[in-house]
Amino acid sequence: MGLFGKLFKRERSLADLSKWLEVPQADLSAWRSGMPGWASGYDYTTFGIPKRSGGVRTIEAPTPKLKALQRTILHRLLNGLPVHPAAAGFVPGRSIVDNARPHVGQAVVVNIDLADFFPSVTRQRVEAFFRAIGWSAEASAVLANICTRDGHLPQGAPTSPALSNLANRKLDTRLDKLARKFGGHYTRYADDLTFSFPAYAAGTRKVLAHIRTIIEAEGYRIQMKKKVRVQRAHQRQTATGLVVNATVNAPRALRRKLRAMRHHAQTGRLPSSERARLQGWEAFLQMVMKQR
Repeated sequence: MGLFGKLFKRERSLADLSKWLEVPQADLSAWRSGMPGWASGYDYTTFGIPKRSGGVRTIEAPTPKLKALQRTILHRLLNGLPVHPAAAGFVPGRSIVDNARPHVGQAVVVNIDLADFFPSVTRQRVEAFFRAIGWSAEASAVLANICTRDGHLPQGAPTSPALSNLANRKLDTRLDKLARKFGGHYTRYADDLTFSFPAYAAGTRKVLAHIRTIIEAEGYRIQMKKKVRVQRAHQRQTATGLVVNATVNAPRALRRKLRAMRHHAQTGRLPSSERARLQGWEAFLQMVMKQR
């Protein structure tokens, strides 16, 4: 984790953490060996929501008391820390358009999805991040225990999106360096990785093998249900769902659907239940057109 410079002139202790968070040190000490538990008001509620691609996504929602503590950590310790330039998801001021823009007009665009992204960001990785920026071993262990559950980042905790970027700076650095070595570009939007290169050659296959090696070395797996998608210039090339062949644009199917919905709205045939959806898609399209 040497990719981060120390934030402090000296190592910061648990006592320092208590002052930063305005939480009694005795309360923080209870986290040294793990989560205090439901009796203390610190726990999670687990439920599932359906994925668009099928299956169920497990959400681990912290109780109000735990969420409040995690939000304090987010606002006082994490917000403002530098993430890798290739990371676009969960970063204020960056969007899927920023994620897609570097890949416009390339000969080949490659999409890779990581399997079980949040569950694969381990507690050890989170603790190593806190150690790297200057917290003591004790303080880092406490912070890691507050921000993780059962050894991983819980999808539903307010600290998880920021930590998924901060704790993966090494992954982003390695993949970005590899892409640049071959004259290409790399971006990541959460678990969605995009690479692009100015030419498709025999060496491209070697690059894909190197990408897989780095991903697995960093503790992740490729989502094989979606497979690795290699898109050449004569095909529709996408990055995080946006078309990038000539410029960043919304998919043609979405634009056609919007035209039909607008027409139905103008002729009074759009169901009231669809009006909010139309407004949402219109706002999305305006955002794409404005930022591209």
